[in-house]
This record gives sequence, structure tokens and C-alpha cells, in this order.
Amino acid sequence: MNTSSQNPPIPPAAAPQPLGAPDAPAPVVPTRDAPANIKSVLAPLLLLVVLQFGAPFLPIPNIVVALVGITILTLLYVGSVVGFSLGVARQQWSLPILIAGFVGCGSAWGAFQMFGRGIPFGYALQNFALLGLGTFFGLLISKMIKHANMIGPIGVMVALIDIWGVLFGGIVAQLLTNKATKSIATTAMGSGPKLGAATSKFHLALPDIGIGDYLFLALFLGAIVHFGMNWRASAIWMWAGVSAALLAIVLLPFIPALPGLLFLGAGAVLPNLKYFQFTREEKFALLYAGIFVGLLTIGLYFGFTSMLPKQP
Repeated sequence: MNTSSQNPPIPPAAAPQPLGAPDAPAPVVPTRDAPANIKSVLAPLLLLVVLQFGAPFLPIPNIVVALVGITILTLLYVGSVVGFSLGVARQQWSLPILIAGFVGCGSAWGAFQMFGRGIPFGYALQNFALLGLGTFFGLLISKMIKHANMIGPIGVMVALIDIWGVLFGGIVAQLLTNKATKSIATTAMGSGPKLGAATSKFHLALPDIGIGDYLFLALFLGAIVHFGMNWRASAIWMWAGVSAALLAIVLLPFIPALPGLLFLGAGAVLPNLKYFQFTREEKFALLYAGIFVGLLTIGLYFGFTSMLPKQP
């Protein structure tokens, strides 16, 4: 009697696992979002315009109001900068559009440098051009990141380099403290809104933000959006970290400067740890790369400081 139709064949047994061997964790597969509405770019840009042009005319009757006002202004300003960068990143524009934006903002920034001194609010327009220049440049560079695993090492490396550059007499500190180069360095930095500067006895200004911060903000967010990682949490971490750093510089006189890339790198890496999957060989490669970057940084420090003009 034929019973093959009633008893299906038994599948082969799976290969036995070694005793005590843990199961391999399933890799986290990111889900890439669709391009966002253009409102995600225009809304934070409009808020930036309102803050930049409106903050100087706000009446500040006393120091208490000034302190509360600068706290609110900082949170809104950093949020609008992060929101603008994230909004542009979420458009997922093609390479030609990014190149056009980079060239256009760079040309506008250069024009304001040469001819914008006599224009009302020329400094504010120059800041917008610098923000756009750094944002589009960062998104262009983010196209070179071919795997999500690259975000982690980049975030750690730029944070370490910026800590050295700002706090321990590195390139940034040398440029800003050397009288012969300070004016050159400040041209690549954007000035934030100046609260009550036009109408009040009490007024406070946000610290300047360098084009490098705009660049890496867009680079990290562009890569995180592209790979479908946790861009919401990253944006919140970056907003909170940079806001806290700027407020510390404004309110605490013993803190003259803080490394912005430290907070941007932490915001890019920490909320996305589950997306980084490294083999043992890759971990050793990252260690060797870190040692190489450290040695290269030390060499660049001594080489760069030897080329700086002498203090008058």
C-alpha cells in the first residue's frame, strides 16, 4: 500500500550547535523613510529668520529677564539649526541639487564677505549663507559614507580631535588666540542672535558657531537618514548637547569654549549603537586606525603651530 502522500518526507536535522554556544543576535535592519515634505526645511528656516532679526529688538529690563531670555533663545536657535539641517537631509536630494546648493550658498557667503558690510543686517544674511554652505557641503560628504558602520568611528574620531583642538591648545584654539589669525578664523564662524542688543541696557549674545559644526551636523544627519537609522533621537541628542554647551559658555565665565563636535558625535553614535555590527577583525582595524589618527593629529599639531605667524 502506497502511503507517500500521507506521510511527507522528514526534513534533515539541523547541524548540532556546540554546547553552551550563544545564539547569534539577529542584525538590526534599518528602514529608510520616504523623502520629507519641504515644510520640514522652511519651518526651521523661518524660525531662524525671526530669531536672527527679532531678538535684538526684544526689550530686556533686567538681568533676570536677560538670563531667562537667553536660555529660551538658545533652545529655539539650536533647535532651528538642527531642524534645518535635518529637514534638508530628509529631502534626500540628488547630487546635482546638493552641488547647486553648495555653490549658491558659497557664492552668497563670499559676496557678503566682500560687499555686505554696508547692508542692513548683512551679518545675519552672511550667517544664513554660511549655514547653507556648511549644510550642503556636509550632505555632499555624507554621500561618501557607504555603510552605517562608518558613522560610529567617524563620530568618535571627530569628537576626540575637536576636544584636543578646542580645549588643549589645538588648531582651533591656536587660530582663535593668535591675533594674526583670529580675524581670519572668525570669518568662518556664524554669529547667533543678540538678545536685546538694539534696545536694551542688558543684552546677551550666543557664542559663534563654526562652519565645521554645520558641516558635521549635516554629515551625520544625512548619513543617519540615508541608512534609515534613528534620526529623531539623534537630532534630539544633538539639540540638547549643543544647547547645554552654548548656555554653559554664556552663563559660566570659567568656560570660554567647548568642543561642539563632541556633542554632535555623541548624538550620532549613542542612539544608534544597535545598528553597528563589527566583526573581530573590524574592531582591530578600528583600533589601528584610531592609533594612526592620534599620531597624525599630533604631527599636524606641531606642523601647524610652526606655520602660525608669531604673536606681535
